[in-house]
Amino acid sequence: MVDPVQPGAPTPPKLAVEHLSVRFGAKTALDDVSFEVRDQEIYAIIGPAGGGKTTLLRCLNRTINLQSAAVVSGCVRIDGVDNRTIRPEPDVRRRVGMVAPLPVGLPMSIYDNVAFAPRMSGVRDRTVLDAKVETCLRQAALWDEVKDRLDQLGTRLSGGQQQRLTIARALSHDPEILCLDEFSIAVDPVTTMRIEEVLRELRSDMTIVLVTNLTQQARRLAGRTAFFLQGKLIEVGETEALFEHAADDRTRAYVQGEFG
Repeated sequence: MVDPVQPGAPTPPKLAVEHLSVRFGAKTALDDVSFEVRDQEIYAIIGPAGGGKTTLLRCLNRTINLQSAAVVSGCVRIDGVDNRTIRPEPDVRRRVGMVAPLPVGLPMSIYDNVAFAPRMSGVRDRTVLDAKVETCLRQAALWDEVKDRLDQLGTRLSGGQQQRLTIARALSHDPEILCLDEFSIAVDPVTTMRIEEVLRELRSDMTIVLVTNLTQQARRLAGRTAFFLQGKLIEVGETEALFEHAADDRTRAYVQGEFG
């Protein structure tokens, strides 16, 4: 029998990374990284290029397995369960959605881009699919712009719209954790702010891990922020405290723009 959680007891983490290391031959991409992410938290990861941030995200949903040269040690737990034990493996990628830096639209209609994952999981009822497509496009702040042209190719949308379509497609898996890897890299500032508002609203439904090269974006969105440098986790803290009173000089220098 599982003991009930006592009032005031710490909430178990949604995501726990434990002594995670990744090597590619002689190169170490991640070096003994450990941290926890709370349920319904926006957790930002910042740091200069080459710090292991994207490799970390690939470990969270096990797409690192697609890189044959990667040697991984340590583990990632979702709700206390080692993600290597979750079967079938695509279930990990359903639970941990991923949005890449550049929008990658499937060569099909807007509707079919969002309906693709539900169909692959066996949904055939058109009414159910219609509702799912509308819900995900609304969550991605795209519905009002495309609702009258759902049969148009998704690749014909503007760059910012395609990025929001990518988010809608990730949401169609009903993820528990949504990972975004520098989503702002290919979109304009107005679209960036719209997506940031989307993420604030989504936080009530899921946990969000945000890799960003924009330190002020982390400051605007995240409850806590982690700073990575050369594959090492240097510092984690409540975001405002980390930006104002970083414990490590390297963190302070980075958030103040002295290097990047």
